[in-house]
Amino acid sequence: MWPEALYYATCILEEMQWIRTRPVHASDFFHGPLELIEPGVSLVLFRGEDAYDPLAERVAQFARQYTDRLTVISTADYCPQTLSPELRALISPAVMATLMERLSAHLEVMRDHPLVTRRYYKRVAY
Repeated sequence: MWPEALYYATCILEEMQWIRTRPVHASDFFHGPLELIEPGVSLVLFRGEDAYDPLAERVAQFARQYTDRLTVISTADYCPQTLSPELRALISPAVMATLMERLSAHLEVMRDHPLVTRRYYKRVAY
């Protein structure tokens, strides 16, 4: 889920929605970012169905104890159960990307902030 998490945090949330974020891979979470988790701090956890999912589960277990703002988005809730685990692992990034595109459309409306609104990108020299 790392490529989708990085893309979503930097391109959608920061660049297009002006929400300060910090994408962190589950394998890096316990090397510093865990110290930022407290009540009121939002954490959105992307869970796929690959070999890294146990790391994401570890992050989820920790975060549930220390923040009331944990959102877990898991492709296991959306991928067809009839597919093999290997195929589910392969398509889970595409499933997550689809879910996040839909969420982006809702976020744009809820925040009254179109995804095309920019301050600087393609507006000023940089």
